[in-house]
Amino acid sequence: MSNAAPADGDSPFNPNSSQILKALESDIQLDHGDRPLVQGDHARIWRHTSLEGVELLQGSYRNYQFARHFHRVPAIGVVDRGSMSSYCRREHHILGTGTVLLLNPGEVHAPAPAGSLGWSFRMFYLEERLFESVTSNVSMQNLRFQQPFVQDGKLAASLFQLHLELEENGDRLCFESLLLSIFSRLTERYAEGVSPSTQPKSDRIAIDKARQYLEANYHRNLSLTELANLSSFSASHFLRMFRDIVGLTPHAYLTQLRIEFAASLLRIGTPLVEVANLAGFVDQSHFTKKFKRILGITPGQYILASKSSRQRARVRSRRQRIAEQRNNPQA
Repeated sequence: MSNAAPADGDSPFNPNSSQILKALESDIQLDHGDRPLVQGDHARIWRHTSLEGVELLQGSYRNYQFARHFHRVPAIGVVDRGSMSSYCRREHHILGTGTVLLLNPGEVHAPAPAGSLGWSFRMFYLEERLFESVTSNVSMQNLRFQQPFVQDGKLAASLFQLHLELEENGDRLCFESLLLSIFSRLTERYAEGVSPSTQPKSDRIAIDKARQYLEANYHRNLSLTELANLSSFSASHFLRMFRDIVGLTPHAYLTQLRIEFAASLLRIGTPLVEVANLAGFVDQSHFTKKFKRILGITPGQYILASKSSRQRARVRSRRQRIAEQRNNPQA
């Protein structure tokens, strides 16, 4: 890539900018992590108030290995330093600097180091409604990226530059125009209409039913037999089919659902002692271990971060009300 990533400590990122929101309450952040970051590994997730419906991740790693996970939204980004490896679509890939990542919703992947020198990447996580709004001639419901990783120097440079600019304050019209230009071109080149699945329709229907059941009953102590009984398959066949279609075992899928729910409770101030039970974990110790494995921080650390985020939100709300009163003194 022609544009080099800023060295650690030299980034123009301004965490105190009125336009930048660190997404400590981020749903995307919940999907990440096999173990906590260690020395030499750095990551940050934030939102920019001029682009609603977008979360941004910038990660620089030397030793960090992600658990196999997925996102519920399209994830698009670029490797901007070094090389990384990633499991995706039943294969392990080596991705060098300038590789563009195009991950469909639900696509299981697991970034990891490809060598001892480390790597970094920048990601955009787009809510479905936003993706459809910036690509008005297509719908992500009917389109999927053909390949998870592509080599396109011009696209990589554009993604990198836009992501870098979103570390600072800026003009809403400028950001929206850049986003529209980049992602319209991206979908024209690398997306295709959804083709019929090679998996028998009855199998997919059975697994979709099981996923819906898991999402409605994540707080319960479910058994494999209970899930298999939702279909006409044996427990062993159901397990194999679920893993083949979803990319995760039922238990791994259930754990991610529980962590997502637990974090949502912590964000609204639910007492920590109640969260483990409400989210379906057997005890506090088990909950803390799983939470840290997925998120990379403990529930207690997450609570402190969420309180800070809520305080900033209240400050922004007060500032907005004051500005509105000044602009409309007669109101």
